[in-house]
Amino acid sequence: MTVLLANLAAAAQQPTLWFHLPGGAAIAYSNATNAQDPLPQRTWNRAVFYLPNGATFSLLPRAGESNEGGGTQMEPPSDDNISPSGQYVVVARDEQGAVSTGPGQPESVLGREYCSMIEIRTGCITADQTGEICRAGWRAGQPAQWGTDDQTDLMLKSDRPSASRQLGFINAGQPPKLTIRDDSGADNLLRCDPPSPGNREIYRKIATALDAAGVHYDARLISNSLSKTTSNPGGMPVPAPVESEHRTANVSVQKATLYTAPDDASASRAYLVRNDVITVLKQFPVGWAYADYVNASGKHLLRWIKADEIAIKP
Repeated sequence: MTVLLANLAAAAQQPTLWFHLPGGAAIAYSNATNAQDPLPQRTWNRAVFYLPNGATFSLLPRAGESNEGGGTQMEPPSDDNISPSGQYVVVARDEQGAVSTGPGQPESVLGREYCSMIEIRTGCITADQTGEICRAGWRAGQPAQWGTDDQTDLMLKSDRPSASRQLGFINAGQPPKLTIRDDSGADNLLRCDPPSPGNREIYRKIATALDAAGVHYDARLISNSLSKTTSNPGGMPVPAPVESEHRTANVSVQKATLYTAPDDASASRAYLVRNDVITVLKQFPVGWAYADYVNASGKHLLRWIKADEIAIKP
Protein backbone atom coordinates (compact mmCIF):
# COMPACT_ATOMS: atom_id res chain seq x y z
CA MET A 1 0.00 0.00 0.00
CA THR A 2 1.13 3.48 -0.69
CA VAL A 3 1.65 5.64 2.38
CA LEU A 4 0.42 8.90 0.90
CA LEU A 5 -1.56 11.60 2.68
CA ALA A 6 -3.08 14.25 0.43
CA ASN A 7 -4.11 17.55 1.98
CA LEU A 8 -5.82 20.05 -0.29
CA ALA A 9 -4.15 23.42 -0.27
CA ALA A 10 -5.95 26.70 -0.79
CA ALA A 11 -6.01 26.16 -4.54
CA ALA A 12 -7.83 22.97 -5.43
CA GLN A 13 -5.73 22.40 -8.54
CA GLN A 14 -2.49 22.62 -6.57
CA PRO A 15 -2.73 20.23 -3.61
CA THR A 16 0.09 19.17 -1.34
CA LEU A 17 0.97 15.48 -1.28
CA TRP A 18 2.22 14.31 2.12
CA PHE A 19 4.47 11.25 2.03
CA HIS A 20 4.80 10.02 5.61
CA LEU A 21 7.96 8.21 6.69
CA PRO A 22 8.83 5.97 9.66
CA GLY A 23 9.60 7.76 12.91
CA GLY A 24 7.37 10.77 12.29
CA ALA A 25 9.25 12.33 9.33
CA ALA A 26 7.50 13.30 6.11
CA ILE A 27 8.04 14.84 2.68
CA ALA A 28 5.54 17.46 1.45
CA TYR A 29 5.30 17.67 -2.35
CA SER A 30 3.66 20.69 -4.01
CA ASN A 31 3.44 22.67 -7.26
CA ALA A 32 2.69 19.72 -9.56
CA THR A 33 3.80 19.90 -13.19
CA ASN A 34 0.95 17.69 -14.41
CA ALA A 35 -1.98 18.74 -12.23
CA GLN A 36 -4.47 16.99 -14.51
CA ASP A 37 -3.12 13.53 -13.61
CA PRO A 38 -4.21 11.51 -10.56
CA LEU A 39 -2.47 12.73 -7.41
CA PRO A 40 -0.13 9.71 -6.91
CA GLN A 41 1.10 9.99 -10.53
CA ARG A 42 2.08 13.66 -10.53
CA THR A 43 5.60 15.01 -10.63
CA TRP A 44 6.46 17.93 -8.39
CA ASN A 45 8.43 21.18 -8.61
CA ARG A 46 8.73 21.58 -4.85
CA ALA A 47 9.49 19.12 -2.06
CA VAL A 48 10.10 19.91 1.63
CA PHE A 49 11.48 17.34 4.09
CA TYR A 50 10.03 17.43 7.61
CA LEU A 51 12.30 15.95 10.28
CA PRO A 52 10.78 14.14 13.28
CA ASN A 53 11.70 17.09 15.57
CA GLY A 54 9.73 19.52 13.39
CA ALA A 55 12.70 21.06 11.53
CA THR A 56 12.39 21.37 7.75
CA PHE A 57 14.60 21.77 4.71
CA SER A 58 13.92 22.01 1.01
CA LEU A 59 14.75 19.09 -1.27
CA LEU A 60 13.63 21.04 -4.31
CA PRO A 61 14.60 23.70 -4.95
CA ARG A 62 17.75 23.12 -2.93
CA ALA A 63 18.91 25.62 -0.34
CA GLY A 64 20.18 28.79 -2.02
CA GLU A 65 18.94 27.75 -5.47
CA SER A 66 15.92 28.47 -7.63
CA ASN A 67 13.72 26.13 -9.64
CA GLU A 68 11.73 28.78 -11.47
CA GLY A 69 12.57 27.27 -14.85
CA GLY A 70 10.93 23.99 -13.89
CA GLY A 71 13.82 21.97 -15.30
CA THR A 72 13.87 19.63 -12.31
CA GLN A 73 10.93 17.62 -11.00
CA MET A 74 10.55 15.12 -8.19
CA GLU A 75 9.05 11.81 -9.25
CA PRO A 76 5.98 10.36 -7.49
CA PRO A 77 6.89 8.79 -4.12
CA SER A 78 6.21 5.16 -3.22
CA ASP A 79 6.50 2.91 -0.18
CA ASP A 80 9.03 0.92 -2.20
CA ASN A 81 11.41 3.86 -1.79
CA ILE A 82 11.65 3.22 1.98
CA SER A 83 14.22 0.71 3.24
CA PRO A 84 12.76 -2.34 5.05
CA SER A 85 14.54 -1.11 8.19
CA GLY A 86 12.74 2.24 8.00
CA GLN A 87 16.11 4.05 8.20
CA TYR A 88 16.40 5.41 4.66
CA VAL A 89 14.30 6.70 1.80
CA VAL A 90 15.27 7.21 -1.84
CA VAL A 91 13.88 10.29 -3.57
CA ALA A 92 14.02 10.30 -7.37
CA ARG A 93 14.02 13.35 -9.62
CA ASP A 94 14.34 14.10 -13.32
CA GLU A 95 16.52 16.96 -14.55
CA GLN A 96 16.03 18.39 -18.03
CA GLY A 97 18.23 20.73 -20.02
CA ALA A 98 18.80 21.98 -23.54
CA VAL A 99 21.71 20.38 -25.39
CA SER A 100 23.20 21.53 -28.70
CA THR A 101 24.81 19.00 -31.05
CA GLY A 102 26.97 21.64 -32.70
CA PRO A 103 27.21 25.15 -34.17
CA GLY A 104 24.06 26.09 -36.06
CA GLN A 105 22.26 22.94 -34.94
CA PRO A 106 18.93 23.10 -33.12
CA GLU A 107 18.94 22.42 -29.40
CA SER A 108 17.24 19.34 -28.03
CA VAL A 109 15.89 18.78 -24.53
CA LEU A 110 17.34 15.81 -22.70
CA GLY A 111 16.35 14.41 -19.34
CA ARG A 112 18.41 12.51 -16.81
CA GLU A 113 17.34 10.54 -13.75
CA TYR A 114 18.90 11.25 -10.36
CA CYS A 115 18.28 9.76 -6.95
CA SER A 116 19.06 10.99 -3.46
CA MET A 117 19.49 8.58 -0.53
CA ILE A 118 18.25 10.20 2.69
CA GLU A 119 18.77 9.06 6.25
CA ILE A 120 15.29 9.63 7.69
CA ARG A 121 16.28 10.35 11.30
CA THR A 122 18.74 13.15 10.46
CA GLY A 123 17.71 14.25 6.96
CA CYS A 124 21.28 13.62 5.78
CA ILE A 125 21.50 13.05 2.02
CA THR A 126 24.12 10.31 2.15
CA ALA A 127 24.49 10.12 -1.65
CA ASP A 128 23.18 11.76 -4.80
CA GLN A 129 23.60 9.50 -7.83
CA THR A 130 22.47 9.09 -11.41
CA GLY A 131 22.13 6.25 -13.86
CA GLU A 132 21.75 2.53 -13.29
CA ILE A 133 22.33 2.64 -9.52
CA CYS A 134 19.09 4.61 -9.12
CA ARG A 135 17.14 1.59 -10.37
CA ALA A 136 18.82 -0.98 -8.12
CA GLY A 137 16.10 -1.03 -5.45
CA TRP A 138 15.99 -2.37 -1.91
CA ARG A 139 16.81 -6.06 -1.56
CA ALA A 140 13.98 -8.08 -0.02
CA GLY A 141 14.79 -9.69 3.31
CA GLN A 142 17.63 -7.26 4.06
CA PRO A 143 17.21 -4.27 6.41
CA ALA A 144 19.05 -1.75 4.22
CA GLN A 145 20.61 -3.32 1.11
CA TRP A 146 20.42 -1.18 -2.03
CA GLY A 147 21.32 -3.44 -4.96
CA THR A 148 24.78 -4.96 -4.67
CA ASP A 149 27.20 -4.62 -1.76
CA ASP A 150 29.21 -2.04 -3.71
CA GLN A 151 26.09 -0.04 -4.58
CA THR A 152 24.96 -0.14 -0.95
CA ASP A 153 28.33 1.11 0.25
CA LEU A 154 28.25 3.95 -2.27
CA MET A 155 24.71 5.01 -1.40
CA LEU A 156 24.91 4.72 2.39
CA LYS A 157 28.53 5.06 3.51
CA SER A 158 31.42 5.96 1.23
CA ASP A 159 29.78 9.09 -0.25
CA ARG A 160 28.31 10.34 3.04
CA PRO A 161 29.36 13.99 3.52
CA SER A 162 31.63 14.94 6.42
CA ALA A 163 33.55 18.10 7.32
CA SER A 164 36.95 16.38 7.10
CA ARG A 165 36.09 14.87 3.71
CA GLN A 166 34.96 18.25 2.38
CA LEU A 167 38.11 20.02 3.57
CA GLY A 168 40.21 17.25 2.04
CA PHE A 169 38.68 17.95 -1.38
CA ILE A 170 39.29 21.69 -0.99
CA ASN A 171 42.91 21.17 0.14
CA ALA A 172 43.45 18.93 -2.89
CA GLY A 173 42.67 21.90 -5.12
CA GLN A 174 39.09 21.08 -6.09
CA PRO A 175 36.80 24.11 -6.55
CA PRO A 176 34.88 24.71 -3.30
CA LYS A 177 31.71 25.59 -5.22
CA LEU A 178 31.68 22.18 -6.89
CA THR A 179 32.70 20.13 -3.87
CA ILE A 180 30.03 21.65 -1.63
CA ARG A 181 27.43 21.10 -4.35
CA ASP A 182 28.51 17.47 -4.65
CA ASP A 183 27.69 17.14 -0.94
CA SER A 184 24.20 18.59 -1.66
CA GLY A 185 25.10 21.94 -0.12
CA ALA A 186 26.39 23.20 3.21
CA ASP A 187 23.00 22.69 4.86
CA ASN A 188 23.23 18.98 4.06
CA LEU A 189 26.85 18.77 5.20
CA LEU A 190 25.78 20.21 8.55
CA ARG A 191 22.97 17.64 8.89
CA CYS A 192 25.30 14.75 8.05
CA ASP A 193 28.14 15.90 10.30
CA PRO A 194 26.88 18.39 12.92
CA PRO A 195 29.40 20.87 14.36
CA SER A 196 31.22 19.57 17.43
CA PRO A 197 34.41 20.37 19.34
CA GLY A 198 36.20 17.90 17.09
CA ASN A 199 35.28 19.53 13.77
CA ARG A 200 34.67 23.22 14.55
CA GLU A 201 38.09 24.29 13.25
CA ILE A 202 37.59 22.20 10.11
CA TYR A 203 34.27 23.94 9.52
CA ARG A 204 35.89 27.37 9.98
CA LYS A 205 38.41 26.53 7.26
CA ILE A 206 35.64 25.32 4.95
CA ALA A 207 33.64 28.53 5.50
CA THR A 208 36.72 30.66 4.79
CA ALA A 209 37.43 28.76 1.56
CA LEU A 210 33.82 29.04 0.41
CA ASP A 211 33.71 32.77 1.14
CA ALA A 212 36.96 33.33 -0.76
CA ALA A 213 35.51 31.43 -3.72
CA GLY A 214 32.38 33.59 -3.74
CA VAL A 215 30.10 30.87 -2.37
CA HIS A 216 28.74 33.24 0.25
CA TYR A 217 25.40 31.55 0.92
CA ASP A 218 26.96 28.23 1.99
CA ALA A 219 29.75 29.99 3.90
CA ARG A 220 27.12 31.93 5.84
CA LEU A 221 25.17 28.76 6.66
CA ILE A 222 28.27 27.22 8.23
CA SER A 223 29.25 30.38 10.10
CA ASN A 224 25.74 30.79 11.48
CA SER A 225 25.66 27.17 12.57
CA LEU A 226 28.99 27.53 14.36
CA SER A 227 27.82 30.66 16.14
CA LYS A 228 24.70 28.86 17.40
CA THR A 229 26.56 25.81 18.67
CA THR A 230 27.00 25.97 22.41
CA SER A 231 29.01 23.73 24.70
CA ASN A 232 28.66 22.76 28.30
CA PRO A 233 31.49 23.49 30.81
CA GLY A 234 33.04 20.11 30.04
CA GLY A 235 33.50 21.05 26.43
CA MET A 236 30.95 18.58 25.05
CA PRO A 237 28.26 19.86 22.67
CA VAL A 238 24.82 20.36 24.11
CA PRO A 239 22.52 17.76 22.53
CA ALA A 240 19.73 19.06 20.31
CA PRO A 241 16.21 18.84 21.71
CA VAL A 242 14.39 15.65 20.80
CA GLU A 243 10.70 15.01 20.58
CA SER A 244 8.88 13.12 23.28
CA GLU A 245 9.08 9.34 23.26
CA HIS A 246 6.63 7.56 20.99
CA ARG A 247 4.00 5.41 22.72
CA THR A 248 3.22 1.75 22.09
CA ALA A 249 -0.43 0.79 21.85
CA ASN A 250 -2.70 -2.17 21.07
CA VAL A 251 -5.80 -2.17 18.91
CA SER A 252 -8.69 -2.57 21.36
CA VAL A 253 -11.57 -3.32 18.94
CA GLN A 254 -12.34 -6.28 16.70
CA LYS A 255 -11.55 -4.33 13.51
CA ALA A 256 -10.06 -0.84 13.30
CA THR A 257 -10.21 0.98 9.97
CA LEU A 258 -7.10 2.95 8.97
CA TYR A 259 -7.41 6.42 7.43
CA THR A 260 -5.21 8.47 5.10
CA ALA A 261 -6.25 11.66 6.88
CA PRO A 262 -7.84 12.39 10.28
CA ASP A 263 -11.44 12.49 9.05
CA ASP A 264 -14.16 9.92 8.37
CA ALA A 265 -14.15 10.66 4.64
CA SER A 266 -10.58 9.41 4.29
CA ALA A 267 -11.11 5.76 5.23
CA SER A 268 -8.77 3.35 3.42
CA ARG A 269 -9.26 -0.34 2.71
CA ALA A 270 -6.55 -1.19 5.25
CA TYR A 271 -7.45 -2.17 8.78
CA LEU A 272 -5.98 -3.70 11.93
CA VAL A 273 -7.48 -6.25 14.29
CA ARG A 274 -7.66 -6.61 18.04
CA ASN A 275 -4.27 -6.79 19.82
CA ASP A 276 -2.26 -5.64 16.78
CA VAL A 277 0.63 -3.54 18.12
CA ILE A 278 1.27 -0.02 16.81
CA THR A 279 3.54 2.90 17.66
CA VAL A 280 1.62 6.13 18.18
CA LEU A 281 3.56 9.03 16.64
CA LYS A 282 1.02 11.82 17.15
CA GLN A 283 -2.19 12.27 19.16
CA PHE A 284 -3.62 15.25 17.33
CA PRO A 285 -6.21 16.36 16.31
CA VAL A 286 -8.44 15.32 19.17
CA GLY A 287 -9.96 11.90 18.65
CA TRP A 288 -7.24 10.69 16.26
CA ALA A 289 -3.82 9.06 16.48
CA TYR A 290 -1.15 8.86 13.78
CA ALA A 291 0.36 5.39 14.02
CA ASP A 292 3.18 3.27 12.62
CA TYR A 293 2.35 -0.42 12.13
CA VAL A 294 5.10 -2.89 11.16
CA ASN A 295 3.85 -6.01 9.43
CA ALA A 296 5.35 -9.51 9.52
CA SER A 297 7.75 -8.75 6.65
CA GLY A 298 9.08 -5.63 8.39
CA LYS A 299 7.31 -3.06 6.18
CA HIS A 300 6.07 0.14 7.83
CA LEU A 301 2.47 1.22 7.34
CA LEU A 302 1.69 4.74 8.56
CA ARG A 303 -1.97 5.65 8.87
CA TRP A 304 -4.46 7.51 11.05
CA ILE A 305 -6.61 5.52 13.49
CA LYS A 306 -9.41 6.59 15.82
CA ALA A 307 -8.10 7.20 19.33
CA ASP A 308 -10.94 5.34 21.02
CA GLU A 309 -10.01 2.16 19.13
CA ILE A 310 -6.59 1.76 20.68
CA ALA A 311 -5.21 1.27 24.19
CA ILE A 312 -1.90 3.01 24.87
CA LYS A 313 0.42 1.02 27.09
CA PRO A 314 1.55 2.68 30.36
